[in-house]
Amino acid sequence: MDQKNKNYDIFQAVDIITKKLPAKKIELKNYININSGFYVANDIKITKNIPEYNQSSMDGIGVSQISKKYKIVGKTDLSILNKKNIKKGECLIVKTGSLLNKSIKKVIPIEDLKKEKNNYIHLSNTKINFIRKIGHIVKKNTLVLKKNKKILDKDIQFIKHSKIKKIKIIKPLSFSLIATGNEFINNKNFKPTNLDYLERFLIKNNQIIQKIKIIGDNQKKLDYIIKNNNSNIIIVIGGTGKSEDDFNFDNKNLFINGLDLKPGKPFKAMRLKNKIIIFFPGNPCSNFVLTNILLKGILYKYFCNKKIIFKNLNKKIPHLLNKFKRKSFLFGSKINNSVMIFQDQESSNIYNIVKSNILVYYDKTKNLRYIDIDD
Repeated sequence: MDQKNKNYDIFQAVDIITKKLPAKKIELKNYININSGFYVANDIKITKNIPEYNQSSMDGIGVSQISKKYKIVGKTDLSILNKKNIKKGECLIVKTGSLLNKSIKKVIPIEDLKKEKNNYIHLSNTKINFIRKIGHIVKKNTLVLKKNKKILDKDIQFIKHSKIKKIKIIKPLSFSLIATGNEFINNKNFKPTNLDYLERFLIKNNQIIQKIKIIGDNQKKLDYIIKNNNSNIIIVIGGTGKSEDDFNFDNKNLFINGLDLKPGKPFKAMRLKNKIIIFFPGNPCSNFVLTNILLKGILYKYFCNKKIIFKNLNKKIPHLLNKFKRKSFLFGSKINNSVMIFQDQESSNIYNIVKSNILVYYDKTKNLRYIDIDD
């Protein structure tokens, strides 16, 4: 459906694009191949207690009953259970974290002992048993990873520690990135930094990047690349303006042609067979906002059916009410409770990206909201 005369806001665009994406696919991954950025496809519960056995919380000996003297009959291990049944007057040497069988009722710290040949003499006693109980870290059937959760590095550490061997994940989307502009072809020292930022964003979010292309302002070549590409989403950077070097979008059946947004108004989106092609303006601030709000919003919506969470900004900025005609994301900084919105909000001002730590959303009402940006 052609929507050439309709300007959506950025959140409507997120919903529209997400609905046009392919149905989710599930992959079964070995824990060795799990990366941060994957999304869990189903609830994951621990199938056994962690640890599976009692553990010592001290270096010393494990005994079944208190005595004055203990004969050493073996030692424990951090990963293998010593099943030897310990009788009165016997002991196993233990280390902090050693696995303990059920016959060991108390751990006596090494500080309370004196060794004589193959025996330990008990010098002093305490009521503390120094035993960490079975399942003290995680009980069996505990829900540890919820469906649609984004896996973080700390989750991977737990997955490997708890020996979860297989995990179902939602298959990442595939992307192709195309930077356009004769300046990149004519001057090899002129680099498409917007392309570089998008690439790093997708890698960080563990999406699949199938192709990266840099081409001049050549519509036939762009059409050919798009036609012969099978990525879920193709992102084209540049060429969205109305100069003679920009692309002609007549008869392209756009379902989004422009946004009620600053920066990023010239954004466009179309569908060709099973792939979605979205066009980012070539200026750095539009690219940054569309990446961190629209693209991030699409990933949130698609993988976990959530929206980006904004915080309320309890600050009135009267000059905004007349200055901006469109809904806008404004670069600013927040230090403690002090908020500053930068005066120069030009789309070409790349330094705003560097010195800002928040994006403030002005939706043409008095209710300002913001999102933290730290990368």
